Amino acid sequence: MANKNLKDNRASFWDNSTRSYIVFMGILAWLTASVHGISEILQGNTPTGGFVLTTIGAFSIIPNYLLTGMATLIVALSLVIWTTGYIHKKNGPTVFLILAILLFLVGGGVAQVAFTPIVWAVSTRINKPLAWWRNFLHDNIRKQLADLWPALFAMGSAVLSIGIGIWLILLPPDVTHNVSIINYICWACIAIGFILQLFIIVSGFARDIENHKTIINATQTPR
Repeated sequence: MANKNLKDNRASFWDNSTRSYIVFMGILAWLTASVHGISEILQGNTPTGGFVLTTIGAFSIIPNYLLTGMATLIVALSLVIWTTGYIHKKNGPTVFLILAILLFLVGGGVAQVAFTPIVWAVSTRINKPLAWWRNFLHDNIRKQLADLWPALFAMGSAVLSIGIGIWLILLPPDVTHNVSIINYICWACIAIGFILQLFIIVSGFARDIENHKTIINATQTPR
């Protein structure tokens, strides 16, 4: 009975922080890809003129803007559905990687190339014991990182979202403009947000390890 309770608890709480990070990144990928998809559709039923869509900031193997945009929206929706509902399943990370690669190939944008390998690698740690991290992080450091995770997650997510939002909305790739304060703000937010992702991931691992210890202790406590 204790093992069954542990299994049920793991289904609800195990890797909660890690999975939350993956879900956020999946939603962010969906939003950014959707902006690209809508921009492609607005180009109309016209040929792309090549694989690199310089006016969109994307790459596509489909030689038509309208079809590219439709494919982007469909794959982006599939990606966010899979990420939010199935990433923790047995083949969740593999399917996620396939969808992310497909999204890039059909016009979802080039920026995701920097984040996809990281997100995929982290997703493979869902439902894993994280033994290496348990040994690497000292107990006190692990507890401190676990406590910091909510603040790091909120701050890192906000800064990265602001940077990507500025990039997509205020700095479209087809507009020639001089470098301004907006560019520096955008680059700074994306750079800081990217760096904070690393702290979010490590602190998330620490928090999941601590949560797992709590669940184990709770199931072993005599009633």
